[in-house]
This record gives sequence, structure tokens and C-alpha cells, in this order.
Amino acid sequence: MGSRRYFKLSQIFFINSILLLGGVLAVASLVIYYSVQQIEIEQYTNQLKSEIAYVRSRLGEGKSLDMAAKEMSGIMGRPLRVTLIAIDGTPLFDNEANPREMENHANRPEVMQARREGFGMAVRYSHTVKNDRIYAAKVITWNHKPAILRLSVSLDTVMNDFTTLWVRITLIFLAALFAGFAISWMLGRRIDDELEKITEYLQHLADKKYSAKFVPGFTAEFRTIGKLLKKLAKRLEKIERKRRKYTAKLRLVSKQRSDIISAISHEFKNPVAAIMGYTETLLDDPDLPLSIREKFLRRIDQNSHRITEMIDRLSFITRLENREVEPSMSRFDMQRVVIEAVHALEQKYPDRIIRIESVPLMVHADKTMMEMAIINLIDNALKYSEEEVTVTLDERHLCVIDRGPGIPKNEIEEITKKYYRMDKNSWDNSMGLGLAIVTYILKLHETSLKIESEVGRGTIICFDLTKNLASK
Repeated sequence: MGSRRYFKLSQIFFINSILLLGGVLAVASLVIYYSVQQIEIEQYTNQLKSEIAYVRSRLGEGKSLDMAAKEMSGIMGRPLRVTLIAIDGTPLFDNEANPREMENHANRPEVMQARREGFGMAVRYSHTVKNDRIYAAKVITWNHKPAILRLSVSLDTVMNDFTTLWVRITLIFLAALFAGFAISWMLGRRIDDELEKITEYLQHLADKKYSAKFVPGFTAEFRTIGKLLKKLAKRLEKIERKRRKYTAKLRLVSKQRSDIISAISHEFKNPVAAIMGYTETLLDDPDLPLSIREKFLRRIDQNSHRITEMIDRLSFITRLENREVEPSMSRFDMQRVVIEAVHALEQKYPDRIIRIESVPLMVHADKTMMEMAIINLIDNALKYSEEEVTVTLDERHLCVIDRGPGIPKNEIEEITKKYYRMDKNSWDNSMGLGLAIVTYILKLHETSLKIESEVGRGTIICFDLTKNLASK
């Protein structure tokens, strides 16, 4: 089945305009034709009435009918037929025919009407002169007797005048039709131009070129369409931006998921391998000395606790991210928390030196979370530094200072992210979650970390306690 052919909007407009204009002109022509025809006939009828009066007056002056008819024809500039008819219908005189050869006119419509009303008229075919004519008849006195004076003019004369008028009207209509054609063609071209602009702009939108220029004009409707299309472009651009952000977010989530799996795999591999190795050795060699057996069991226990601690860290940071943990605020001395945190880490790192430079400082915060944040900061400093670590606490700030290798500037913003570790080839039981946990805890307390570091000279990590100071 062949494809259906569709016309362009401008073609439809042009064709319909021409059909409408042509139809209007055709109907108007018919109406004008018949209207003018009736007007012409009525006009000639009225003229015949006047001419009857003239001929009658000339008869009263003693002129003959033949002479009066010739005078009237000369004045009017057209042939005028004059007939005198007796009351009984007998033709008495006719300037274009022999009255003796004419039929009785008693049954002629204009004669019958004249006898009844004094004046009669008719438009009909004449069998005497063989053409269509307009007749006007009036009862007059002729030789002291009533008679009927009838004047007539050929419709050919009327139609000649009408044809001249009709030609003029037709020329005017043709000029109007041509003007309508030209206007319709120009309007069609303008519509085509506007539609081409719209089509081109829609193609730009399809190609996601939302900044493409589009200047509609010509009519208010096209301007409205232009405004709506520009609104659509802004909406599509906004949707596209959201889609890109969503795609980027999905990629980030995918990367984070990959990082989590990689980190868990990396961090859990060593303690699990150690547990499996010690366990296989104990099972394969039941004759191991008791001291070695106890040593292996302690290593298994240590690695089990490491795995448990990593799982707890993962669970805690997940709860922090999902805002499932709310701080339990209380008033306490931050100096005591620092001392307790240092004491706990001294048990874990008995060969390391941790200095404290602090003053008593009452704060309003979650004590457990603050202790966890301080332990993580000091523990992080101890892992990445072989030198002593200093903890300072003044009236507004808490800082942890180390003399380690320092952090490159391009990595300072990265170290607080989850699973990020400076030394990616070592296993330190951290999974890169320590500073990330600290960041989330401080965010809950409306403060944040400030990190200053220089490669080869160490790192200073501080956070502000101004908003957490408790009134005495």
C-alpha cells in the first residue's frame, strides 16, 4: 500500500484561500448578475414610463406617432418601438411592423394590465419582431377615444449595457483574485519560513543543543509557539543536567561499591589468612609444643578481634551516613577525655611517646563520640609517624601533631574520604575509615577538621570547639 501524500501547511492555506476567494467571487458574481439585471430592467421600465409621457406630449402638440417615435429614439440613442393599440386589442400603429399584419393584442400581458390599472408592463418574447423585449403600456386618449400607447425596447440593448458593466465587474474580480493569489502566496512563504525555523529548532533540541538561537515572528501564534519551545528547551536542559548528575552519581556509587569490596577484600584477607594458617597448623600437627600452640591461639584471637573491630567500624560509619546515629549531648571536661584516650592508646602502642599539652575545658557534646574522634586522630598519627605525637587542647581548639612523612597537597582533601589510605600496600587494620568517621562525628557537632601538612616535616590536624563550649 502506497504511502499517503501530505500537503504542507502553507499549501493547504494557499489552496483553501484560493478556493474560498474563488467561491466568494463566484457567488458574488451570480448575485450581482441577477441583481444588476433586475436593476437594469427596472431602470429601463422607468425610462419607458417617462418616454410614454414624452410621446404623449408630442402627440398633444400635433405630431404624428411616427415622428414622435423617431424623436424619442434619437434622444435616447437606441431604437424605440412605438405601438398604438385600440382598447379592443386591434393594432392601430407600429413603427417597426405593419399593423394590418399584426395579431390582436388584447391578450398581451402589458395590454391586459393597462386596461385594468391604467398602466402595464411586461418582459417577454415578441413574435412580431422575433426578440425579447421590455414593454410599457399606458391608456391614453386618441382621437377622442381611449387607446393604449405601448413603448418597448429590445432586451439586446439592455443586455449590451449589462455586458459592458459585467465585463468591468469581472475585471475587478479577476484583479481581486490575482491580489488574493499574491497575498496568499506571500503568506504561505512566511508560514513556510516560520515552520522551517521551528523544525530546525526542534532538530537542535533533538540533538541536545539547548542553547541554539530561535527568534520566532510573523504572528502572535508563532511567537507563542516560540515561547513554549524555549520553555521546553529549558525544561529539557534541566532534565538532561539531572540525568547527567544521576548518571555521575550512579558511577560514583558503583565506584564506591567497588572500593568497598576492594577494601574489605584487601583488609580482611590478611587476618583471615592468618587465622586459617594458624588453625591448619594446629590441626595438622597435634604434637606442637604447648607454648607454640598457645602463641598460635593468641594470634588467632588477635586477628579475630581485628576482624570484629573492622566490621564494627563499617557498621558505625554506615549508620553515621544514614543518619541513624544522633549525638547524646552532655556537659564534660574535654581534658579528661583526652587523657583517657591517650592512656588507652599507650596500652596499644607501649613503645610510642604521646605528649599532652592541655588545659581544663568544659564542653557540651557527645562524650563517647568525642573520645572516638580523638582516639582515631591520635591512632592515625601513630600509624603514619615513627616519632612522638603531641596532643594540644586550648580554650577553643584540639590538635594532634606528628613529625611523620607528611601529606602531599594533592592528597590532603582525599584523606578524609572512606577507604582512602596513604600506604595502599600495607595492612594496618584501618580500612581507611578513621578520618572519615572523625569527619562525620565533627559534622554532627557543627565543626570540621583543619589539616596542615608539609612533606618530610609532619602533619597538624585540628578541629574547633567554639560552638561546643559549655557555660560554667
